[in-house]
Amino acid sequence: MKTNNEIETIANSVLSKYVKKGGVHKVFQEIMHSEKIKYKEVNSENTDFVGALTKNKDQAYIFVNKDIDNIGRKHFTIAHELGHYFLSHNLHSNLGFCTNSDIAEEEHQKNPIEREANYFASCLLMPKEKVKTAFLSILENRSRKRIKDFLLVKNDYTFGVWLSIKNDLTKRYGVSETALRFRLKQLKLADFQFEK
Repeated sequence: MKTNNEIETIANSVLSKYVKKGGVHKVFQEIMHSEKIKYKEVNSENTDFVGALTKNKDQAYIFVNKDIDNIGRKHFTIAHELGHYFLSHNLHSNLGFCTNSDIAEEEHQKNPIEREANYFASCLLMPKEKVKTAFLSILENRSRKRIKDFLLVKNDYTFGVWLSIKNDLTKRYGVSETALRFRLKQLKLADFQFEK
């Protein structure tokens, strides 16, 4: 099993190799092409199927459920499956696939392999230093009150600040609000105590 630091280092090496500008979600196809991974969105009768990484002889495949309608969720799923690939998970088997509970954008995953792939996806989609810089810049520009480097979101003016941050960063990194909230908590930049 790998530590979070090891996973983040691997994600950063993928980013430095493939991402020159913008979010990694914009170069998924380039990454898969360069790594010789075939990608396909598929229909599935299994409503719990989200994605899979399989290998047949020397060919790796990533399959993603075509019915995922949240683009941020789809990006997280692709990044999760790339995590399996770059972390050398499941390449020996053609039988495994990931379910909704395996690819968790926010909750703690008990299965260590799925936890590693989820952490890789967070690091790949939302690189620590870039997210921190963008978050603090928006926070500084949007805040009426002096907020240094942490946002506690409640049902007050901080909720409006959060909406600005959420709208900018979900678009910038191609992620869902759920994934962004969890990553900001991981990085100790924000916490959320508001009612939806």
